[in-house]
Amino acid sequence: NRHLQTISGVFLRKDPDCAYISDSGFGGMTKVLNALSNTKPADDSCTFWDERQRITTPCEQDFYTVDIKYTGERKTKYQSVNGKGMVVLIHGLESNSNSSLSTDMGQAYMEDGYDVVCINFRGCCGSPNDTLGGYHNGFTDDLRHFLKLMSELWDQDDFDKRPVYLSGFSLGANVVIKCLGELGDAAMSLYNVHGAAVTGAPFDLERNIKCVDAPGFNRAIYSANFLKTMKVRAQYQLDRFCDSDPLTELFDYKNAMSATTVAEFENAFLPKIYGFKDNIDYYRRTSCYYFLPGVAVPLLIVNAEDDPFFDPNFYPIEESVDGGSNAPIKMERTKHGGHLGYMFHQLSDTEKKIERSTPWMPTELARFISHVHNYGE
Repeated sequence: NRHLQTISGVFLRKDPDCAYISDSGFGGMTKVLNALSNTKPADDSCTFWDERQRITTPCEQDFYTVDIKYTGERKTKYQSVNGKGMVVLIHGLESNSNSSLSTDMGQAYMEDGYDVVCINFRGCCGSPNDTLGGYHNGFTDDLRHFLKLMSELWDQDDFDKRPVYLSGFSLGANVVIKCLGELGDAAMSLYNVHGAAVTGAPFDLERNIKCVDAPGFNRAIYSANFLKTMKVRAQYQLDRFCDSDPLTELFDYKNAMSATTVAEFENAFLPKIYGFKDNIDYYRRTSCYYFLPGVAVPLLIVNAEDDPFFDPNFYPIEESVDGGSNAPIKMERTKHGGHLGYMFHQLSDTEKKIERSTPWMPTELARFISHVHNYGE
């Protein structure tokens, strides 16, 4: 069930009986049911990351934070002694580095020998940001700024020029692909980005918003939960940056707070802040689909056919190597998985021989990164 996959990916990701199912039939289902019955409220505390760095934005009026996980003994900031390279991880909408998927992906990359840096978008680190707005589906500013900072460290004696890889999920996947498309060959030549692996890439936001906001389960559960946290953020920003004036001209506060769909909220909140005409203009200018032809480094995109957030009839395989494109993009579309779920994976005989501590999807992304890295060696 696509909704079971999506929701269990949030609440059961750390349960070893749910990541993989070794027992078929009733035995496997019993373990899943037991896990569901013992589900506890999410714990916001996180001890996975080794350290946090606060980074001032180029305008010097705002900041974002990055959390770092070293694959071994720390050599210097951002690098361990024997790390193969760095994986820069980008989280999804209303998420952060503490999410179970962020830490699972970080774990998979770290175990394969990479230092991992998760960028928390502005306002997502637990502390409010200092300017109006924060981030959106096409907001590549902080990722590009961080890549530039890393390239500037190469001149330091204690900082090695090692390969950089990008990874992200959902909104973060869109940001990674858009950034790679914007940079083209410069991803490698300027920032030493050798490849990327993402999951839950939305491709066409204009199509998909209709799925997210679709009446019924999607609107009642997914859209409503997004709206709840987005409205809290909008209220805070009105109070802090607009003198609590509901008639502010900086964004459409009234319609943002009365929105019953994500599309309505985005149409009220985003355009004036970021310079879009409306939400449709925003979707068309930021959807990663339009940036796929510009990608110049190996990229893996893992999506599920039954993702409830996405239009199932739109899958641009023609933009991949398997579809005849010149862009070095590999698309893997599973039949099941929901949105970022990929739980209850039944191991094949070959897979059973491989020791793994993370669910299938993070392991698959890490496998691709290692493949690209080893090929480059």
